[in-house]
Amino acid sequence: MKSSIKPMLYALAFAAGCSAPLAYADTITFDNPDLSNVAVRPTIFTTQGFVFTAIDYELIGGGVQPYSNGTNVLKFAPHDIVSHTETNAVTFRRQDAALFNLNSLEFSPGDYAGDDVRMGIKGVFADGSTVSGFVQAHNGGGLTPVDFAGWTNLASVVLTGNLLSQSYVQVDNINVTAVPEPASYAMLFAGLGLLGIAGRRARRA
Repeated sequence: MKSSIKPMLYALAFAAGCSAPLAYADTITFDNPDLSNVAVRPTIFTTQGFVFTAIDYELIGGGVQPYSNGTNVLKFAPHDIVSHTETNAVTFRRQDAALFNLNSLEFSPGDYAGDDVRMGIKGVFADGSTVSGFVQAHNGGGLTPVDFAGWTNLASVVLTGNLLSQSYVQVDNINVTAVPEPASYAMLFAGLGLLGIAGRRARRA
């Protein structure tokens, strides 16, 4: 009987550990977007497991010279022609509605940019509370990287078009990290616990 229990415990522990979806990092590049759901005003598309929605207008394309990094970028305008406001918000969230961490992104001015571009950014937590600020870059060419500390357990992120002029904003290489569900941790710890039980029984034998 003992000889049959030990293999079963190891197999169960291994299965529990493998089934726990550990945190993973991903970078949204917009290079091969899966435009499975597209609408006009609001504009909606999905890519790499994330849903992007814009109040007015957004598009995927090569960067405006000399700002292109050789790949596609997300472009959106600051003016919402529907509500006649001066900002256009682009919201993105995970397609499965799970929480995620925002680690970094890159952005630059687009068409008609002046000397600087300022993009508003807001993180929305699961309980509806928010964290917000803005990022700014000088119009010197190239994408400006920005790191975010403490932007964790987010339900969605809202990017606001250029706050300084009527120019496009270009965003690329959004680095995000999935947040494991509590049940995933429980399964992983259960698997480790079963391995410990099997180890103790092996030492007694």
